[in-house]
Amino acid sequence: MTTAPRLMPFPEERVLEDAAFGQGIVPTRLHALLLPVWQVEIRADITEGEDFFLIDRFLGRGLRHGALHTIDELSAFFALDRALVAQAVRVLMAIGHLRESAGRLSLTPLGQRSVDADVRYVITRQDRRRLYFEALTCTPLTRVHYDEEVVTLLSGDDLDRALRSDRYPRFTPIHVTSGFDRAALDRLTSRTDRGRFNLPVALDELESLSEELVFLPVYLVRGRTGLLVYGQAEAGSAPDAELSELCTRTPELISALDNETTAEETDDRVLRAARRWLREQDLDAVAPEQDDDGIWSVSLPATAFGENGLPVSRIGTYRMAGSGFYRLWCPDDSRRKYALLDRLDQRLGSRRQVTRQEVEELIARLARQLRLEVPDLSRLRGGARKAGLSGLDAQLARLEKDQQ
Repeated sequence: MTTAPRLMPFPEERVLEDAAFGQGIVPTRLHALLLPVWQVEIRADITEGEDFFLIDRFLGRGLRHGALHTIDELSAFFALDRALVAQAVRVLMAIGHLRESAGRLSLTPLGQRSVDADVRYVITRQDRRRLYFEALTCTPLTRVHYDEEVVTLLSGDDLDRALRSDRYPRFTPIHVTSGFDRAALDRLTSRTDRGRFNLPVALDELESLSEELVFLPVYLVRGRTGLLVYGQAEAGSAPDAELSELCTRTPELISALDNETTAEETDDRVLRAARRWLREQDLDAVAPEQDDDGIWSVSLPATAFGENGLPVSRIGTYRMAGSGFYRLWCPDDSRRKYALLDRLDQRLGSRRQVTRQEVEELIARLARQLRLEVPDLSRLRGGARKAGLSGLDAQLARLEKDQQ
């Protein structure tokens, strides 16, 4: 075995918490998957839109609406230096917005379109670039997956290292048996929401030069009423809506997950992991129990948390056991209220600016997770002061003041 860097720079538990208490599903399993993606290198005539330079906008409007047709007329009308106007005209001619005939300037169709849309359209002939399509249905991936600093697409040696890694979780690749559907390229040209998929304004004379299968790491959370997919782009704080919908309507993927392990095997692994963890904590007297929602839980006394025990912030959190998991719990209300304050302090302490709405949403989510009534800011501020959480006290005071 070899050790490779973590594919997901955030823990699985964060995903489970968002699924359960942010998205409102009851999670039953979490799968670490490598989704197949077609990396397609294309060549096409590309039309892209960008902001106008100020002088270009004025000149275009003058030609389109002002009956101005020469450099002298443009420079006189806009009171601009003639040399500056001449330079701008040369640039607009070079990008195909202007043409000259018999000493008179006029807009090309591309130039007219740019002026009417107030977008500086530029055509690049025979441009080469990569496009990404998930390989299960050949649907294009959204713009967030093109950020190479955040999103990892694995192939070759990188894929081999990830599969041989001794790190947990172990990622399972999902394989496809069919090749890339080139009709997917034709469907791109008719989309009206191309910006969402990192596509230019127009693609003409489009052809595929190469197609390679690569793999995208994701966490897939299965629930009793659906599933959610979490990618690298949102750092586990929100699901990927497009990939979640895609996986939901892909029966071969669901079938592959069903065949991975049975519910009985998952439960057995969870119970063994929970009992082993309890022995390591010298809590052998505690036995795992199944809650009303079907989730396995380890309910610990208040004395198990605190300065000489487990961090109070662990109350209500999950521990993984393969694709299954169990929840750490404490029935003591006081401990859970302190856990809410502690976790809120951790979350707000790393953020300089946060809105009242963001804080209230976070408080409501933590209250759901800890099965508490949602407290108002005033009550929380009193609790923070009593617990000696001065930073949280100051943050809550600022938010209360902002409301006044």
